[in-house]
Amino acid sequence: MMKKLIFPFALAVLFFACKNDAKDSNFQQVEANSPAIPADGSPTDQIMAAALEETDYLQRVRQSFVPLQEEYRKANGKVPGIGEVTIFVDDNYTLLVENKFKGSTYQTKVNLKNLNNAQGGMALVPDNAPGEFPGLKVYVKDGKPGVELSKDGNVVREERQLEIFLADRPGIERVTPAILQALNIANGNIPD
Repeated sequence: MMKKLIFPFALAVLFFACKNDAKDSNFQQVEANSPAIPADGSPTDQIMAAALEETDYLQRVRQSFVPLQEEYRKANGKVPGIGEVTIFVDDNYTLLVENKFKGSTYQTKVNLKNLNNAQGGMALVPDNAPGEFPGLKVYVKDGKPGVELSKDGNVVREERQLEIFLADRPGIERVTPAILQALNIANGNIPD
């Protein structure tokens, strides 16, 4: 009887161990898909279907990264070094940007609470010359852990700013307020 139970149990453990990802299980992918909206829905119905609970701060932070996920998809193949990018946010407001490019997986990981959401905490990177791409830098707060950069699961270095480069200036203009909103929520700066 005992032998009959051990084999299925061992098989289940093996299955779950193989299925485990290098990322923590708390990370949830940022989804760019909108909720199902009735075809005959009024504009009010559409707004209500897409609305989030005011107090669901984690989901609001994740939703703030949808524009960045969409802009990274547009940048794939246009901006050097950007391939298939997927964005994740875990329950502790840790941002993980995974970039699969030319057979390697690059990860950028930082806790949003460590990024500076105050005046001067961000800087736009201009694209002045041909071949340059516009970007955004978000600086790490003094005394806080930095932005961890890794390649194929191995930490390469830690930076003191999160850098985002996209295909065009309108993309940067679109994601900047959304990122600032996520930083404000993660840092508890939520208007009453």
